[in-house]
Amino acid sequence: MAGTYLLEVNLCLAFAILLYKVAFQGLTFFVANRLYLIFAILFSIVIPPLKLPVLPGQWEESSVAVAYFIPGYSLPKAIAGHSSHWYSFDLSHVLWIIYGGITAWHLYKLFADLFAVVRLIRKYPSKKLGKVHLVFVGDEIPASSFFNYIFINQNLQNSDSLRTCIAHELVHCRHAHTGDSLLVRLLSACCWFNPLMRFWREAITANHEFTADAQAARNAGRFAYTHLLVQLASSTQISTLHYFSYYGQIKSRIIMLHQTPSRAVSRLRFLATVPVAALMLFLFSCEKPTGEASSISQYLNKDLVGMWENMNRITINDNDGKTPRDFPERSGDVKVCLSKLELRADGHFEMRDASNANKLTGTWQSNSAGNAVQLFCDNEKTGTSVISLELEGDGNRSMAAWQHYAADEKLSAGHVYYEYQKL
Repeated sequence: MAGTYLLEVNLCLAFAILLYKVAFQGLTFFVANRLYLIFAILFSIVIPPLKLPVLPGQWEESSVAVAYFIPGYSLPKAIAGHSSHWYSFDLSHVLWIIYGGITAWHLYKLFADLFAVVRLIRKYPSKKLGKVHLVFVGDEIPASSFFNYIFINQNLQNSDSLRTCIAHELVHCRHAHTGDSLLVRLLSACCWFNPLMRFWREAITANHEFTADAQAARNAGRFAYTHLLVQLASSTQISTLHYFSYYGQIKSRIIMLHQTPSRAVSRLRFLATVPVAALMLFLFSCEKPTGEASSISQYLNKDLVGMWENMNRITINDNDGKTPRDFPERSGDVKVCLSKLELRADGHFEMRDASNANKLTGTWQSNSAGNAVQLFCDNEKTGTSVISLELEGDGNRSMAAWQHYAADEKLSAGHVYYEYQKL
């Protein structure tokens, strides 16, 4: 379900950015911070579709687990089983139309920015400097970069300032920072409803600038470089470019520039990613135990879903000296298989008798091979009783099922053979 996937991705992104702001944001390990941010984005995108059945017991799909952690989260009708058709249909379509419209608008702005950059490259003269191209622009934008293109103001006459700006932007080019920025902008366009995406954009941009500042300041000197940052500060921007003097972060960049380098022992903070990643995997990739009938297998074989009719029944009693059972009339407290069995895709079943009003309901599970089924019958008085079926055949249009009965104080042990045909 696309809505569930989108929700789980944003929850993962929230965990990741909150950990970054609490534990890593103030560190001077800029390369490690960048790796964390990029890996966290990719990790958040990849893990929701994964299915990792690592816990024993009965399982349900991990998407269902979201309902336990988000108040008001609505399960799909097939699972919840009680929402009106017109409401779920109309509301979901309206929400998707709204989401798609706003996402398209954000994507349009992204491509408009890219087109504006292309226009700048074509409009102004350029000069090749090694693997990069220097584009000498007017006053419309400050010193900035986009992949291997560096935009330099034509009015920047001071040679020292010019060299410092180029040195700063060369860092962005060498480290391919533009790719990171485009990734987070694309993610922001798809997750525009997530208020924490602003923190992602700020974290990515700040990390890029801290990295470039640290390397450029080694050549120019920290105090001279700080003076140049303040002198060239500007709020004019095209958001796909990396700006030498992005005004919104000048203060934090100057503070980081003069900050004492983090001690090596602070790298141990990155160990916090291990339990957080494990928690995210558990919540969004590992299938969640339901707590009901935890001894059965973990799979629900979709090939078995449908209506089955009992075409034949043969009783076989064990020769153990006890009174033979007359199935199903003398079956004791054990539930017997009825003539029609409906296995539903939501994990529930209904078994009813064509000749009378007898009916059994409950949940069902199969093993991974689809050759064994357990039916957990609802019973208000005696609790849940279990019918175990061993399947033979192709599991498609016909199947043979054996139901086992253990011996009690009086009655013999035995087996009943059922031959079902899929309708």
